[in-house]
Amino acid sequence: MELARGANALVAASAVSLVLEWDGDREVDPHALLLATTGKIRSDDDFVFFNAPRHPSGAVVLEQITPGRAGLAVHLSEIEPGVDRVVIAGSVATGSFPDVPALVISVQDGGRRLFDYRVSSPESVQAMVFGEFYRRDGGWKFRAVGQGWSSGLRGLAEEFGVAVDDDQAPPSPPAVPAVPPPMAGAEVPAPVMAPGWYVAPQSAGQLQWWDGTAWTGDRRPQHPQHDPATCERCGRPRAVRRVGGAPPSRRTDRSAVRRLVVDSPCQWCLREVHQLMETWRGQAWQVLTADGPRGARWAELWVVLRFHMVSEFTGREALRPLAIAHLERMVAFAFADDQIDQEELDDFDRTVSELEAAADLSAAGSLIHGLRQRMLRGRSLTQVRAGDLPRVSRPDLHLGVDELLHVDVDAVQIRYLASGPKQSSGRLIGSSRKLRFISAGAGSELAWAKIVSVRHEYDTVVIDATTARGGGRYRVRDAEYVAAVLEGTLRIAKRLVLAPGQRDSRAIPQDVKSQVWQRDAGKCAECGSQEYLEFDHVIPWSRGGATSVDNLQILCRGCNLAKGARI
Repeated sequence: MELARGANALVAASAVSLVLEWDGDREVDPHALLLATTGKIRSDDDFVFFNAPRHPSGAVVLEQITPGRAGLAVHLSEIEPGVDRVVIAGSVATGSFPDVPALVISVQDGGRRLFDYRVSSPESVQAMVFGEFYRRDGGWKFRAVGQGWSSGLRGLAEEFGVAVDDDQAPPSPPAVPAVPPPMAGAEVPAPVMAPGWYVAPQSAGQLQWWDGTAWTGDRRPQHPQHDPATCERCGRPRAVRRVGGAPPSRRTDRSAVRRLVVDSPCQWCLREVHQLMETWRGQAWQVLTADGPRGARWAELWVVLRFHMVSEFTGREALRPLAIAHLERMVAFAFADDQIDQEELDDFDRTVSELEAAADLSAAGSLIHGLRQRMLRGRSLTQVRAGDLPRVSRPDLHLGVDELLHVDVDAVQIRYLASGPKQSSGRLIGSSRKLRFISAGAGSELAWAKIVSVRHEYDTVVIDATTARGGGRYRVRDAEYVAAVLEGTLRIAKRLVLAPGQRDSRAIPQDVKSQVWQRDAGKCAECGSQEYLEFDHVIPWSRGGATSVDNLQILCRGCNLAKGARI
């Protein structure tokens, strides 16, 4: 099927390839912009182009470009809910689109053409929107557009919210401060400059390394700076295209369009930088896990990039997955002992702020928000267990003088009899004096003095008591919270004395956490997931399991819950 300009068609496949084909030797670069309902990109990550060929979600990937052919792989089923449209565009490095004959856009499903669109442009434009995928009635449709921009890629990028700064003079290398001649017998004060490459004081056309306190013997030739046509590292021509609009050499490094041509290494330096960054990532992970994103070792990481003339943008991009993995690790370590101190919460918030300043984590915003909510809930439960108890009002319940009600929830009591488990529905009520279970049948009351311990196991609250009546298991809606309230009540009733009979400490030493994390490679031992990880006792601690490396494993929340269903 062939589409006319402005026509649309339903896309039944969950993953398609959008293929551009044309005649002649002109180069056409495809681009994709993932737009929110506002019609703008959410961040620069939503702009897929030849120097950023893959969206972080993996939903849009730029395929290899060959003479007369280019394409994009679009996985519609993997596009995030916040994306409303995927605009497919293209630009030419030289000339304009009337110089590109027989340009055809085809949407294909596994090599089978679904529909074509023959692009014609009577206007001399350097950038065009060929078409767009958009949501409709729970599915996806494709519309043929054919709209061009005479201002080139810059104009198209600005239209959809890509940050392109206004022209400004390129920054010049910091000059070496002039030092007045010293007086006889006086020492020459060292200039105050950050470590970096500066124009050599005694040699024009050379750069010399300043380590922060003194000049070293490291020198290298000075090449043109901020010139998209020349590599700053080696001085050889770049194998990248210039974009339309004002000269790219005058764009700052905050510009997503300038990123196309300045912040990436040339083809000769690419392999060297790739090998360097492999080592750098390993060093960055060691620093993160040991000290966090701060201190002298952290600062030295960025000095290493400057010494090898690798752009800070490259370091920030390499840091992003490490930053997310480090935050996941922090949360898993914090929850290893089932309590979150205020210091741990403050450290998490500080680390998030420091990592957001070092890398663009906007695409992981929802994940980081979820981790912080988990930390906040953990801190709240810790405070409840420590005695900061809620107060519940229930006028129809008779309470003693000065008796306070702390929890009142629907519950199912589970008792194991010789004939099998028996379940009774009712309400579990905990006050400052006793624990009650009220049901249609016979209820029970138990003074806190007769209760040994309270804990939660998945969806149940387990009460251990010195008497069989009143103890047992209760299935409730939020077992973790209910158990925390009852545990806090018990601790107050026992004057903050810990429940007796613990065979081993539940607290996990830091070195044990690190050994278990390293052994399980920081992922779930069951399914390999790296999200929402928890330390789990293979033999439950409540059943006498030891807090040791051999009896601990890393599980994700889903596998941990599934394990609970099997116990």
